[in-house]
Amino acid sequence: MKFSGLLTGAVSGMAILSLVACGGEDGEAAKAASANSAGGTECVQLAPGEYYWDGSSFVVSGPALPGKADTKPRSTAASVPAESGWAAELERNFPDLGFPWMGLHAREPVAVLTGIAPDADARQTGFSAGEAAVQQNAAASGVTLIVDGISLETAEQPAQNGPGAALATLIQKGASRQTCQTAFNETMEGRTILFQSNLAIVSPTSQSLLDALTGVALLCDDHAIEIGGHTDSRGSNDYNEIISQQRADAVREYMIGKGVDADALTAKGYGESRPLDPAENYEAWAKNRRMEFKVSGRR
Repeated sequence: MKFSGLLTGAVSGMAILSLVACGGEDGEAAKAASANSAGGTECVQLAPGEYYWDGSSFVVSGPALPGKADTKPRSTAASVPAESGWAAELERNFPDLGFPWMGLHAREPVAVLTGIAPDADARQTGFSAGEAAVQQNAAASGVTLIVDGISLETAEQPAQNGPGAALATLIQKGASRQTCQTAFNETMEGRTILFQSNLAIVSPTSQSLLDALTGVALLCDDHAIEIGGHTDSRGSNDYNEIISQQRADAVREYMIGKGVDADALTAKGYGESRPLDPAENYEAWAKNRRMEFKVSGRR
């Protein structure tokens, strides 16, 4: 979808009621527009280029190329501009640092670096550079957690991407019970928090995942959040209940240490009592060893 004119939207409160493209390739404004209950419409000038509709807004997918439209949607989290202020200013500087594909979303005390990196090395280098830029920016002093939400062009499954993409979406949408639950679910999709064998110590390989989950909890701690630990069926019932409780407690303590309100978090070890797959094989055991996050009403 290409636009080189104006984008018209009727806005009521915080909700976008409609979005209409005014103008086209010839620069003539379209007559179609929507008015809100307060009267009037709002037009925003868009640079020439190609856009797609993500369900709530138009998102840039590429520059205008005569006769050729890019129909492949890009990551919404990577494409939506950063918030105004220091985050937007830092994002504008990323191309000068060599990372034109990198974006930034922030809602204190959390910041998420997003984008689609060409390879794993570029992703790691970009995240390190972006992290340093946020840490060195005086205006970002309220940010205490910086999360990796960078995806890979070559990723074949979600777990290969940075775990912070759902957190970036949460920053944009706001922390309702539903958006918080969705953020936890999408962050955990295809991923698992790994622990050292028979211990309640999180593996270093799960650090970025735990940080992303902590970011969700920081934005959602007006709600009650249960951290549920689950094991497979190997070992005694008593042992499995104990280790699952210890691991849930470890996640809770980590989140509290990062600033999540302790009163918002409860930890519960379920042991082997709630398997997702009752089979007795390695595939089922791997599926049943998990952490679950459940968001309930406001506290």
